[in-house]
Amino acid sequence: MTVKIKAIEIDGYEKIIHGEEELTGLDCYIAIHSTKLGPGLGGARFWKYDKSHDAIEDVLRLAKGMTLKNSLAGLDLGGAKAVINLRDTKKTPELLLEFGKVVESLEGMYITADDVGSETQDMEIISTVTKHVAFRNNDPSPATSLGVVRGMQAAIDFYRKNIACAQNLKGLHVAIQGLGHVGFNLAEMLHHKGVELTVTDLSSDKCREASEKLNASVVNLDKIFEVECDIFAPCALGGAINKETVEKLNCKILCGGANNQLITSMIGYALKDKNILNAPDFIVNAGGVIDTYKDFGLIPTDFHVANIIDGIYDRVITCLRIAEEKNMPTNLVAEAMASERLK
Repeated sequence: MTVKIKAIEIDGYEKIIHGEEELTGLDCYIAIHSTKLGPGLGGARFWKYDKSHDAIEDVLRLAKGMTLKNSLAGLDLGGAKAVINLRDTKKTPELLLEFGKVVESLEGMYITADDVGSETQDMEIISTVTKHVAFRNNDPSPATSLGVVRGMQAAIDFYRKNIACAQNLKGLHVAIQGLGHVGFNLAEMLHHKGVELTVTDLSSDKCREASEKLNASVVNLDKIFEVECDIFAPCALGGAINKETVEKLNCKILCGGANNQLITSMIGYALKDKNILNAPDFIVNAGGVIDTYKDFGLIPTDFHVANIIDGIYDRVITCLRIAEEKNMPTNLVAEAMASERLK
């Protein structure tokens, strides 16, 4: 069977396509939000979506988030994303090849990479039918987690009005939602900095490991929002902060590794009303894409990568200062900052 590709028109996006292939069960969407700064780079997320509408909503949010993230990180890359619905099929080499053909049809507008549900080996298979694949020579999760730590340091320093003086997280209490690659790396980094941890995850094994290795307290999934803590760190899937969960939050600062943490931009107002300082996710979780950018040969060394990730501290401080001066939600300020490079 031949993969069928259909274009979808949605305002605000340069290109959206739906790819289907009957034998493998491929059902994928690729959204290209912007190529103003360069080709749209964004991972391929393999997930089970109950409805096509859910998959489309997810890919649109994620693609826009990549535009903002890449712009604020100073990278010459646009924003795009792919989602592959595994509701009625499984990830197989054959399905990956068909997905690769969909990527190839975009002629370089979209560069795919591993994401939730995919890994480097999958990208190797995809690369046999398209060259538009970003290979990561190492696990980008530590780089992402390091950027989140820098974001936390900036947010707590701003909260304490102690800019560039303390950058010290020792003794703080951080609640982490999600112990995947980024979440667990983050937990390890924070533990070594003397941070008290409360965690949750779908995997009881991950929770047990965090408890035994990092002395973390473990709570049920639905209780993590209510934990009284200094920083709440969403590190699972996006949309965790919505009208219901924002009311449960009992933290001073929101800063985590997940993409699209706010279900809508307007949730930023609810966080502001609760005096919760939000370090926008598309600033703080850019470490992974910065590390990937090095693999294109566009950042010369690990030293330069570390410097750019370290700059997340200053970018967060700038965002928080502007938000305070203009009395605006921080996420809207960050979006405006990102848009400056897109004009």
